[in-house]
Amino acid sequence: MGISIFAASNNKDGLFVTNRHAEKDSHDSKNTKGGKSIFAGDFNAQNKNTIELKRKLAYKRAMKILNDTFASEQDIDNSIKGLKEQQEQLKQEALKDKKAAISVQDERAELMERYGVTEDSEEQKDLELLRKEFQPDTVLTDSEKERLAEIHKKGLTEYQKNMMELDGKEEVYRQRASQKESSANAISSSITDIELERLKTHPVADATREADEIMDAANKELIGGLWAEAKDNIDEKMEEAMEKAEKEAEEKEEEEKKEAERKKEKLELEKRIEEAKLSSSVAESTRPDTPVIKSDSTSFDTTEVHDIIQESSGNNSSASRAEKEIQKLVEELNLIMEDLKGAKVDMNV
Repeated sequence: MGISIFAASNNKDGLFVTNRHAEKDSHDSKNTKGGKSIFAGDFNAQNKNTIELKRKLAYKRAMKILNDTFASEQDIDNSIKGLKEQQEQLKQEALKDKKAAISVQDERAELMERYGVTEDSEEQKDLELLRKEFQPDTVLTDSEKERLAEIHKKGLTEYQKNMMELDGKEEVYRQRASQKESSANAISSSITDIELERLKTHPVADATREADEIMDAANKELIGGLWAEAKDNIDEKMEEAMEKAEKEAEEKEEEEKKEAERKKEKLELEKRIEEAKLSSSVAESTRPDTPVIKSDSTSFDTTEVHDIIQESSGNNSSASRAEKEIQKLVEELNLIMEDLKGAKVDMNV
């Protein structure tokens, strides 16, 4: 059972046909006895599209792996950058608080000068004892306790109150500076841990290698597909060339057979003409001037034969019939000669 394949032209998808083509092909297939119709596109083009699609998908997959890895690494870099910026800000604030604590020293000096208090004055010594009382883990003597009781009973002087406030202010600045320095140091430790952890793995290198492997596999498949396609094209062209050569050989053989038949027919006609001439020679034996038709001539003049017949019209009926037969054979022979000439021209083309 034969299979007819109809190409779906002007269709980029290859395996679809328009309704007009489908209707025409369906009508044609009905006229094919025992036939089965298959509608197909350009298989080579479809193969190219499939390979190209696989290559694009492989490229997309490889790029996704790289992009995801780079994005993850970029997130880590951004986190480290943010931590460093925060660390730097804390350091700057801690330095500012330290400077503020140092500036309290200048305020104390101004306060002592404004109130006229000296380092060896009793008011200053009582102030130092009050400061000692508020220090943690401080052991006071009995005499120091008695003096502190008298100071609290009498009450602090204005100078002592202001100085105690400056002490509290300085302590706040120093605590704030210490806390910010501690936070900055903690951030530094976190950054170090992150960088050490990154050294244990190689995400970018691993992703790059994986992407390369994907693309290498896709390229190998692409090359294999192109090689198979090229081989198919070569085989197809060789098959077409062989079919063409076989067809030309068959046509040449058929033409040679026809030419041989024409030559055979020509020889048979020439033989018949010779026989007809012999049969008519009896009637024309009394006419020595009668022209003779040469058998080896490539053409025969029917007018000349007609004149011969007219001149011999007075002879008996058997001679007249022979001459008519000769004229008929000559005409047939001329037709065959023309056919032979045409066949010779065709063979030379």
